[in-house]
Amino acid sequence: MLNKQSYWALLIALLCGLTMQAQNYSADVSLVQQDAQSVTVRATAVAAKKKEAADLAVRSAFHALLHTGIEGVRNGMPMVAVERNDYDYRFFTELRYLNYIRGEAEDVADSKIGGQRRVTVQLTILSKSLLADLEHNEMVVSPGWVDTKKASATAALNPTIVVVPLVEGGGDFEDMRTLVENSPVVEYAVNKLAAEFSRRGYKTRDFLTQLQNSKNTSLLRQGTQTDLATMMVQNLPGDIVVTVDVEVTTDDRKRSECSLNVKAVEQQTEGGLASATFLSGQYMTTDSLRLADYAVKKVRDDFFADLKKAFEAMVAKGREVYVDMTLAQSVMDWDFDQQAPYGEDYFKDALDEWLNEHAQQSVYDMGNSTDKYIHIRLNVPLWDMKRNRSYKLSNFNSDLKKFLRAQFGEDYEVSVTAMGQRLEVRIE
Repeated sequence: MLNKQSYWALLIALLCGLTMQAQNYSADVSLVQQDAQSVTVRATAVAAKKKEAADLAVRSAFHALLHTGIEGVRNGMPMVAVERNDYDYRFFTELRYLNYIRGEAEDVADSKIGGQRRVTVQLTILSKSLLADLEHNEMVVSPGWVDTKKASATAALNPTIVVVPLVEGGGDFEDMRTLVENSPVVEYAVNKLAAEFSRRGYKTRDFLTQLQNSKNTSLLRQGTQTDLATMMVQNLPGDIVVTVDVEVTTDDRKRSECSLNVKAVEQQTEGGLASATFLSGQYMTTDSLRLADYAVKKVRDDFFADLKKAFEAMVAKGREVYVDMTLAQSVMDWDFDQQAPYGEDYFKDALDEWLNEHAQQSVYDMGNSTDKYIHIRLNVPLWDMKRNRSYKLSNFNSDLKKFLRAQFGEDYEVSVTAMGQRLEVRIE
């Protein structure tokens, strides 16, 4: 029997061994060939014995595919967007990775280096089956590995969350900063809720640090064509902005309660995703921080489930955006029903074709239009599969400008102004 001291020493040694093993994966992994079902790679590793080096090379191949990416395979994007230690532990320690090798790993090179063995192996990984296992275990899969037509695949985007305090009447960045700095209970609730998102696998950003690093405060004070609340949301560094309104009340019996009003919106369009109110319960205390802690703990799984479902629906359908296209009064010699000045087709036909290519699953409508005005409703995708990266409204704005420039040339001036969920296009 081990005494307590020996037990803890053994446990620490095992944990250290696992940590060292996790850091020992080789990065020397290259693509040989691939198809829709599998990926064949070569991996090289060094260890004291030949068998140990070969085993490490095999595990390194899987680790690269899952977590670091392999050049030439899905643009080098790893399969897993968010690592989960419990999955990795089972996958590697319980040798589950062996289930995803076609045939056996083949040694293709073996040499001695300073008393160590350097072994290169070639193996075929059943990537499609491995992907199915990741999804079965509810792992967050990278966007480049999923079918965007599936609603279940949309969680792969793993949205970044930024939690901010609610400022009454809109306010500006300085008002938000002042509120957090002067109210310990608001600061505590914001940080505590952000920690809850992190605990559930979301990426989070600190709004004060990120906004100060990325935006000059004076820039945020300049006049814009949108209200302050919209401007603040659009400048925050996240895919989803979660606003928190904290209120502590005390009744005649000196029982206090904290009310936590939480609302999540999609950053680009401010589309509502989830909202709820959570109460701490009434207590005979003046400790506002403790009450806020109780309120945050009441944030149920339902809220996170609703948020995830709403965001997944948005990714599957795209961001709903409106485009209003108008002609300036100075344009007297042309209208939208005519052939594009520098295009080969009628303008509306060319626009229709362009929208068909750029709208999510070709969902758009431009039926409400005249020769002087075009109103478009379309769904803009959140992910660009061709470029393997996120697709923001600024990217759509830029692509639309390029299309319009090709249609109008230098004879007409085209301005595209983003106003929240709406784009105003003016031709003059």
